[in-house]
Amino acid sequence: MKKTNNYRKLALETYGPLCAHCGFGIPDVLEVAHLDCNRENNDPKNLVVLCPNCHKMHDLDLISTETIIQMRDRPKVVVWAKRMKDAGKKAAIKRKRRAAAKKAVATRRENAKGGIK
Repeated sequence: MKKTNNYRKLALETYGPLCAHCGFGIPDVLEVAHLDCNRENNDPKNLVVLCPNCHKMHDLDLISTETIIQMRDRPKVVVWAKRMKDAGKKAAIKRKRRAAAKKAVATRRENAKGGIK
């Protein structure tokens, strides 16, 4: 059992400033929960960083301790493909529209030079 008065700092350094369950990440709002409900046990394995909502749900046993531990210890990797979804399709459409607009401007200029309006 590691003795420390600043268990919040220890938990944030060990696990990072993200809610272990939902991923919320505003450090000033995050809380640190003691998994065994013993505030004297400040061992990093007993601590977890949670947002206030997930902390309350854990305290009410709406989220199990086992789930919290699994979520806390999983690798936290952002899969950009999930986040970007249709970005490639949207960019392609935008490029096509931009090309069409440039072609229209060029056509108007050519027509204006030739006296056609």
